[in-house]
Amino acid sequence: GPLAVVTGANKGVGFHVARQLQEAGLRVVIACRNELLAKQAAATLGCEYEILDLASDASIDAFATQMATKYAQLDVLVNNAAIAFKAADPTPFKDQTVPTLAINFFATMRLTDRLLPLLRASAVKGGRPKIVNVASMAGRLRQLSPALQAQFASEALDRNRLVSLVENFVAAVQSGRHKEMGWSNSNYGMSKLALIAFTRLVAREEPTIQVNACCPGYCRTDMSSNRGGQDPSVGA
Repeated sequence: GPLAVVTGANKGVGFHVARQLQEAGLRVVIACRNELLAKQAAATLGCEYEILDLASDASIDAFATQMATKYAQLDVLVNNAAIAFKAADPTPFKDQTVPTLAINFFATMRLTDRLLPLLRASAVKGGRPKIVNVASMAGRLRQLSPALQAQFASEALDRNRLVSLVENFVAAVQSGRHKEMGWSNSNYGMSKLALIAFTRLVAREEPTIQVNACCPGYCRTDMSSNRGGQDPSVGA
């Protein structure tokens, strides 16, 4: 049967996504950076787990190799793992930019690209491969100037152009002039906007794979400090 990978699935929305995929009859592998938490969640869910630390390129590459050799199959990829600095975090805004984008955008793109061969192979074998990127309403285009919106929404956007746009945002934040230059004042929002642009790009390039982004809503999870309005199982 089909095999699904869910990243960041030891708690919150990802945990419920994994549970619901299992209930739908899929074989599920949860990918988490903390081995103890991964093991506990996998035991609770009755699924498998692999270690994946999105902060490490080596870990991403090792995970992709593991999927290709140990499982030799991938039909559904749910990119759920993400980070967000709390509003009360004392880290200055400009020091939150690089870590937020590193995980939520760059690492998610690297992981997805490393796993595309397995997803393409699923289609060749008659499967219906899917990628779901858990984004957010925070990633809406209107946080940018119209000129920048047009660049991110362009049908001609490719990886190189997208990466250079994101690097331009980082540079603008470091210069302290990002707002006057038309950029967003939200690192998290910008990371999700870039992820949505990447989602659209992959959807254009990979006709045999169904590629979507979604917003789970504001859920009661650790990320929202449990302030969200709905249960994470609903978000899933």
